[in-house]
Amino acid sequence: MRSGAVIAVALLSACAAAPIAPPPPDELLRDALFGPASERISAKDVFALSGAMKRYLRQDLAGAMATSGPRQALIDAVSQGQLKLEYDSVRTRTAAEAFEARAGNCLSLVIMTAAFAKELGIEVQYHRASIADMWSRDGNIYFLNGHVNLSLGKRYVDPRTLYDAAELMTIDFLPGRELRGLRTEPVEEATIVAMFMNNRAAEALVRGRLDDAYWWVREAMHVGPAFMGAYNTLGVIYMRRGELELAERVFRRVLAQEPGNTR
Repeated sequence: MRSGAVIAVALLSACAAAPIAPPPPDELLRDALFGPASERISAKDVFALSGAMKRYLRQDLAGAMATSGPRQALIDAVSQGQLKLEYDSVRTRTAAEAFEARAGNCLSLVIMTAAFAKELGIEVQYHRASIADMWSRDGNIYFLNGHVNLSLGKRYVDPRTLYDAAELMTIDFLPGRELRGLRTEPVEEATIVAMFMNNRAAEALVRGRLDDAYWWVREAMHVGPAFMGAYNTLGVIYMRRGELELAERVFRRVLAQEPGNTR
């Protein structure tokens, strides 16, 4: 039976850094409660380049790379309109899907840009933004929205100067007026992948595909065990399945890791 309660899901949660969590314990996962996924769920797909993306680098971007270098050519392509990218929050896309659609939310566009950068041998650093809580609603589910961006630059061997600010170029897909005063913290690529999986789980929840939502969030927990947003989503999934005791156990785990996070 579909729950009538208002439920909150952390979508690209922007909480402060939490203590590193161990891999998800088996007692929090209940595979037997869910049917098989209706779509492929694999972390390997997130940054994978399609044939069209590789051709774009070889053909369309070749001239600009020869003139201004790979990093500047890529920055111009994603920020100056050459790719004609559009913001679309309906679905979180892989790198290949975002390129094909020429659209995506901030996470999708960051993933696409990073996939190109890694193919070109450009160093990538990901950032999670500290922003005021932004909530959205779909039916009886509330979503806490967050934001990410990325920087492209040169990595130094000296650990005291891991990145030189002069060598970093930050790409952000928010409008310029929304970037003023934006504070960020670095996150690992595994966390970006976990965010992607968690977003897909939330999107499956909205469409009523509870089995898919479970398998997406399960993958998120394995890829990024320190990302508590995925645990929160798992608790919501258990609530929807009527497993309230399991949901409570998961939420208690989140609060144990992030005592100050009551969102």
